[in-house]
Amino acid sequence: MKTKLIFLFSILSLVLMTCDSASDETKTGTLVVQAFDAPFKGNVEHIYLDINSVSIHKSDATDSTSGWTVVSDEDTVIDFLSLVNGEMINLVDAEFDEGFYSQIRLMLGDSSVIVVDGVSYELKVPSGSQSGIKLNLDFEIKAGEIMELYLDFDAEKSIHKHPTQDRYSLQPTFRIIKKVLSGTISGKVTKSDQTTVANASVYAVSGSDSVTTLTNTDGFYQLVVLAGTYDISAAADGFTADTLYQAVTVQAEDDLKDRNFIMQ
Repeated sequence: MKTKLIFLFSILSLVLMTCDSASDETKTGTLVVQAFDAPFKGNVEHIYLDINSVSIHKSDATDSTSGWTVVSDEDTVIDFLSLVNGEMINLVDAEFDEGFYSQIRLMLGDSSVIVVDGVSYELKVPSGSQSGIKLNLDFEIKAGEIMELYLDFDAEKSIHKHPTQDRYSLQPTFRIIKKVLSGTISGKVTKSDQTTVANASVYAVSGSDSVTTLTNTDGFYQLVVLAGTYDISAAADGFTADTLYQAVTVQAEDDLKDRNFIMQ
C-alpha cells in the first residue's frame, strides 16, 4: 500500500510540474504592419524610403528608453510611390509576446531617395537614424491572434523642395491605425464621356482631419480611413466635379465602393 501511495504521489507531482511548466511558457500573438502611401503630386517617379528597423514599446515599461522590442531589423528600401490605391507591403509579420503596447518606432537609414523627371535626389532625415520616428498607438497583442496595423506614409507632407536650390528634404509624417477600426472608400474619376481622369485628387474630410489620394491611370482611387463620418470630394486641374458625397458614414471594416466622380 505504501509503495502504491508513493507511486501515485510521484505521478501527481509530475503532472503538477508539467502544468506549471506549461503555464510559465510565454504566450505569443502575431503582429502584422502593412505600409502604403498617400501619393505625391508632381513629376515624381519614385520615393524610396530606407527603413533600418521597426520596434514596439511595452505600455508598462518604466520609462521611454526601456521596454522596446525590435520586430524587424532588416534594412529595407521601399518605393512608397508604388504603394497607392490599395497596394500595400508587409513591413512586419512575426510573432511577439502577448501584452499591451503603446508606440512603434521606425529607424531610418541614409539611403532614402526621390526620383524627379529621371533625376535622383538624396532625402536626408535629421536625427532619423539616431532617435527614430515614434508613433503613438495603443494596441494589444493577444495569444494566438493577429493584430493588423496600417502604416500610411504621407509623402505630400513629408517631402519638401528647397525654395531656391535643386534639392529635397524629408521630414517623415506617418499615420498609423488599426485595421479593425478602419474602412475603405473607393471609386473612379471620369470625364462626362467616360474617359478616365488620372492624377485627380480625392479627399475624405472629417472635421480638421483629412485623407488624400490620387487616381491611377485607370481613374481608380482608394482611401483607407478610420471609422467616422466624411465628406468626399474630387478635384483635377481644368475640371469641376459634379458630385460631393456629404456625411458618408464609414464603419469599421466597411468597404464602400462606387463613390464615383464625373468631371465637367
